[in-house]
Amino acid sequence: MNIFLRNKTTVFLLIFLNIIAFYPYMNIIQPISISGRAKSEIENIITEKLISDNYGLRVGLKGAGCGATYLLGFDLPSSDDEVYDIQNIKVIINRKHLMYLLGIGIDFEKGEEGLGFTFLPKN
Repeated sequence: MNIFLRNKTTVFLLIFLNIIAFYPYMNIIQPISISGRAKSEIENIITEKLISDNYGLRVGLKGAGCGATYLLGFDLPSSDDEVYDIQNIKVIINRKHLMYLLGIGIDFEKGEEGLGFTFLPKN
């Protein structure tokens, strides 16, 4: 049991240290991806709703573990956030959520069941 906990702690520590090591480069590295369809829809919303340039697209999490859900909306950045330029869209991510969102993709789908944004799993 101790070996398992030690290994789990080691993995978490390595992930944490990698994030700290690459922190200065995080604005160069895009933590999430946005598909062409999602980009087009986000730009349409910004135009139609007259959203100010001060606002950005907030991507985050609510809850934890298996019950966590993704959040998407427009918001102002705060001191706890990192702001990225992803395909000319201002994206805001809370630093606490960053580790869990790395590699996530955002898409927009239109289908028989309706339309909306979807989150694609990490590769």
